Amino acid sequence: MAISNELSSEIAAAILVEKKSPQELKQLKEVILQVHSALQQMSRDAAAKRFEERPLSGKPTRQR
Repeated sequence: MAISNELSSEIAAAILVEKKSPQELKQLKEVILQVHSALQQMSRDAAAKRFEERPLSGKPTRQR
């Protein structure tokens, strides 16, 4: 999740550099939260896939 946090921070910083009205900031906050959630889900999915592909013994399995 470190990558999702870092990317979310970078995206937030890039979006919020310009001065915005409170209304615009509220809308941007929602976008940033959605991006952050999507990145976290992608990280969880990737970790789960890596876990599923890894053999339990830690040794490669033979393909038949």
